Amino acid sequence: MSDFKGFVAKIAVKTGKGKRPPYKPYTLYSLKLADENGVELEQWFGAGFDKPDVKEGDYVALMAEQNDAGYWDVKGIKPLKNAPAKISASTAGQSTGGSAISTQASIHYQSSRNAAIDVIKLLVETKSLPVSGAQTKAGEAKRYEEIMALIDKLTVRFYVDTETQRILESVTDEGAADEEEIIVPGENDADEKDE
Repeated sequence: MSDFKGFVAKIAVKTGKGKRPPYKPYTLYSLKLADENGVELEQWFGAGFDKPDVKEGDYVALMAEQNDAGYWDVKGIKPLKNAPAKISASTAGQSTGGSAISTQASIHYQSSRNAAIDVIKLLVETKSLPVSGAQTKAGEAKRYEEIMALIDKLTVRFYVDTETQRILESVTDEGAADEEEIIVPGENDADEKDE
């Protein structure tokens, strides 16, 4: 059982009919929570057939349990008083030095960071990472600095590639066939006779 707190960002309603006689109609409810920055939690919380006694925008405490299929089932939900102040985009911009970072940019950054770490793991596993080999404390510290710098460098590279898609201009598509000169029989025969 896990406890969550947040603002109800969405309440989804799904209706249908049972698959077996007497084919009774049903309604299922699920919720999505968001923090005070408006960033939604990645998981949906299934409330089952009972309509939750909350509405979108309410600040709630939610108890949920992850089932065998990996979905989160609501075990209890209640509105809370004293909700934290929601941070608006302008306030968020002030708190980050004047530049509001979009949710999409944050996702791209996280993805780029994870990809950079995966590449470093692959390079280490295949012994393809050119780092200091000294087995001393100084060598260990130097390797740490080299690997961290490389993670940062690859993160920036992958992030900019994602944001600008510049790599599409610099890398040739191996699936694209090179255009070859097509020789049509008889087309050059006249030129050969003139020689």
